[in-house]
Amino acid sequence: IDNGINFGLDLKENVMKNAKLLGDVDKSQVFRVGIHWGPFLSMGPHTVTGHADYFGPIVNRAARVAAQCEAGQICVGVPMGTDEEPPDPGPTVEVDVLGVKQLKGISIEMAIFGCRKKDKEEES
Repeated sequence: IDNGINFGLDLKENVMKNAKLLGDVDKSQVFRVGIHWGPFLSMGPHTVTGHADYFGPIVNRAARVAAQCEAGQICVGVPMGTDEEPPDPGPTVEVDVLGVKQLKGISIEMAIFGCRKKDKEEES
């Protein structure tokens, strides 16, 4: 899960620094990332791009978690009532509890966490 969180945060940072977008676009609001983990049912080539396309309940859960994010946010969903721990992506990442939600099509409640890179002052 740490890799997924850091990927999302690095993607956001890269878009902010390097993306050249047309029009008056707030680069910090371009996307949202929902992260959940577990086994997928199948994988195959995307019909247009040929890149890997994943299928199964875990993909649906990640999409539901992403729907809980505000634009520009990286969120992680942790099932309640399991032995799963909140994410701990390391000392450079701040993790905030956003709430416990009953997500559409998911039988158990999910704790939703927002993740962001700490400012240099916060790291010390």
